[in-house]
Amino acid sequence: MLVPGVVAVGLVSLAFLAAEQQRRDGMNDLRLRRVQVLQAIGLTAAVHVAQNDMADLDTLVALFTEANKNELLDLAIVDDDGRVLANSRPELFNTVRDDAFTRAAVSSETPVWAWSKGELSLAVPARAGIRWATVVTRWSLEGLEASISRTRAQWLGVALALFLVLGAILYLGLDRLVVAPIRALQRSVKKMEGGSLDARAPKLSGREFSELSDNINHMAQALQSQRENLERAVQERTHELQELNGRLERLAVTDGLTGVFNHRRFQEQLASEVLRSQRTNRPLSVLMIDVDLFKRVNDSMGHPAGDELLRRIAQVVQSTLRQTDLLARYGGEEFAVVLPETPKGEGIAAAERARQAVEEQVNEGARWTQKVTVSVGVATWPDDGTTPQTLLVAADQALYTAKRAGRNRVVPAEAAA
Repeated sequence: MLVPGVVAVGLVSLAFLAAEQQRRDGMNDLRLRRVQVLQAIGLTAAVHVAQNDMADLDTLVALFTEANKNELLDLAIVDDDGRVLANSRPELFNTVRDDAFTRAAVSSETPVWAWSKGELSLAVPARAGIRWATVVTRWSLEGLEASISRTRAQWLGVALALFLVLGAILYLGLDRLVVAPIRALQRSVKKMEGGSLDARAPKLSGREFSELSDNINHMAQALQSQRENLERAVQERTHELQELNGRLERLAVTDGLTGVFNHRRFQEQLASEVLRSQRTNRPLSVLMIDVDLFKRVNDSMGHPAGDELLRRIAQVVQSTLRQTDLLARYGGEEFAVVLPETPKGEGIAAAERARQAVEEQVNEGARWTQKVTVSVGVATWPDDGTTPQTLLVAADQALYTAKRAGRNRVVPAEAAA
């Protein structure tokens, strides 16, 4: 009975090793999948926080909580101070989470996780261009633990069956017919336990050993198929999330009417270009463009016609710019342009090209009730301002000077002064 006892103990040990390996792999796979899901949720949440849309943020949390109610224990969106902006438990709204995990999460630029008995705490930054909040969650590991327990029980059952078979055969003096097949099975199981799921147990003689070999091979085949399916699903899901993230990022910085960049993206780009100009001591020009007498178009032709006019002007102005320039809708009928590496003379020339293109191309066919023109104010770093705010003020003042001077013209900031 010693030999089958030793073999059974070895298989039990392998069972626990395999179960522990499954635990580690399962926990890592679970963490990676949860991080990917939370990054997608974090991007959407960041857009809502950026827009101060708390109602949609609460709806997002409620929908995600309902979809994951069997595994999700808690979900909270917190700001940099740990204040709860939205929570799966509404009574915790606007409270401050001051636990060690939350403090670590809001201070980290990468996902943070922690394992505890039966739970996974996981947090990711909520970014949409910049970081707006942090998504903090707790997940139940009950399903994973149950799967591991089932695997361990299966392995223990196999070990017990093998022990009984070996004991009976050895008791009848047939040890030489058993030891060699068992060693072959052990070698195959060790390869599988080491990660070689393509390894297979040899075909053995005898009904019991043949069934055992087939069961092990079926288990290895099932595990191999499961791993391949999981890897394929992760790749597909990652690709989907990357595409979704790209669409959400574009939506977050794009004006929905004209298709050019929005006010927030313009402010970010202007701040970045001013910093670069300060480092390189290279000039930077800013254009403020306003559609002349735009209200008359809305009043006489209706708002849909006004919207179409704004889209057309955006297309025409964009066609006159370089790839390195940035056109954004500043608000209403105003547009703004950032011209990197552009001195004042070139900035004025770019503004004149845009003004002339609008006057010539937008009025083709005479479909508007009035002649469409634009007025443009030009400001240049560092002549007219050294900060984003002072450049905008200078360009805006130049724009109003152009308006007062009769519209349909380009006025540089120094002329406005």
